[in-house]
Amino acid sequence: MSMDRREFLHSAGMCLGGLATFGFPEVHFANVRQDGRLVFVLLRGGFDGLAAVVPTFDPAWRDLRGSLAADPDALLELADGFALTPGLAPLREFWERDELMVLHAMAIPYRTRSHFDGQAILETGLDGPEGSADGWLNRLLSVMEGERAGISIAAGMPRSLTGPVEVASWSPTELGVVEDAYLDRLSILYRSDEALQGRFEAALGMLDVGEEMDAMGGQPRRPGADAGSLFRAAAQLMAAPGGPNVAAMEFSGWDTHANQGVVGGNLDRQLGRLAEGLSAFREAMAEQWAGTTVVVMTEFGRTARPNGTGGTDHGTAGAGFVLGSGVARRAVVSDWPGLADNQLYENRDLAPTLDTRAVLKGVLAGTFDLTAAQADRVFPGSAGVRGMWELMT
Repeated sequence: MSMDRREFLHSAGMCLGGLATFGFPEVHFANVRQDGRLVFVLLRGGFDGLAAVVPTFDPAWRDLRGSLAADPDALLELADGFALTPGLAPLREFWERDELMVLHAMAIPYRTRSHFDGQAILETGLDGPEGSADGWLNRLLSVMEGERAGISIAAGMPRSLTGPVEVASWSPTELGVVEDAYLDRLSILYRSDEALQGRFEAALGMLDVGEEMDAMGGQPRRPGADAGSLFRAAAQLMAAPGGPNVAAMEFSGWDTHANQGVVGGNLDRQLGRLAEGLSAFREAMAEQWAGTTVVVMTEFGRTARPNGTGGTDHGTAGAGFVLGSGVARRAVVSDWPGLADNQLYENRDLAPTLDTRAVLKGVLAGTFDLTAAQADRVFPGSAGVRGMWELMT
């Protein structure tokens, strides 16, 4: 009897244990204080920040982006010449409420085009892919004062929450979110062999192209397609009496090597599902939205120029979002490096000018009243990286 790749991965993922069926989540926590909550959303695969948050003011933008340059009249203006792709229209509600900061030209502190290294750095909070198995969210739980609890709303346990502090997990297996967790475990087997790791990543890239081509003309068959249901489940868990104050979520399908599209295309629609999920989360949190912060990041951006298959390849700097009632003001935060040939990183990528750790330090200080010293403990080796304390009120 034959079994296709998706069925195999789903079955293998079920063997990892600890997974619940989709429905009303029932995870109980005791005596967790509710004066601050953080949700970290990781978009695995590296989404194209230049498509999501468009720098229409940059004189090199249109020619550089070529077929991926959207019609400016179709974009949603933010500030200082930056505009959102239409799929992200639900984020305008956050913007109008002064609950959205858009981050651009942001990157992890280590230059890599490997998904596995990039995600490892982002999830451990270190300045390189090796050095600690603990995630920065788990370290956050260890330094927070008072009662605290964390939860993974994903298949398996993301590395960001891995560590000595015990955390809970809840996973809606019917949504098919097992795939990336299983692939992450497979990647560990290949990391010790440079040749095998390269072949493994190349195979994943080909699978991404195949799934993107399958998505043409319809909804992509991607993990996490029902983002709204996941976000509503997250809200139910976090808004409940005694609910956790730290959560990790993840969505895959952002590795757009082919058929990325522009307005109304594959990436725009996927960003739309994400934005609708974030809006659903805010609504479901109701009164508990006060004091809640959501951070959306990815391991790297994409190449500034399109490739030959209507997509973009692994890049460097990109975009991200901070949403919440404690955001200091609506703004696009960016020390813009420019898109001229001599301004690109390695003549191909948006150059990084903003460190992810600086952003996260500012978020933690504002959400949980952490000191600079405590933030440095969450991100070891980052004492020289000034936190962006002005991000939050």
